[in-house]
Amino acid sequence: MNYARINTLTFASKDAGDAIQAQYAETAAASFDEALLLTFVRTGDLNASLTSIYPDQQAFDRSAPVRKERMKSQKDLITGVYVTEGEVALMHVKA
Repeated sequence: MNYARINTLTFASKDAGDAIQAQYAETAAASFDEALLLTFVRTGDLNASLTSIYPDQQAFDRSAPVRKERMKSQKDLITGVYVTEGEVALMHVKA
């Protein structure tokens, strides 16, 4: 079953959010190459919600070291992170 991680980020500043958003948009697909779906939704100047969906929990688990390194490298740009994860009940994508 598909497995997801949802990150809610609070940025240190609008510029920090802009930088993280640009970097994620440019590099996330290559960094998280097993993900079936990646989203970055800017919910305000200082906040964003990021969702990644993987084919199964094993693929999700393999992505964790990459996420950990990315978060470590951006620690000065982020003041808060709330993470949830779980099985995906629905993933509808309309083309």
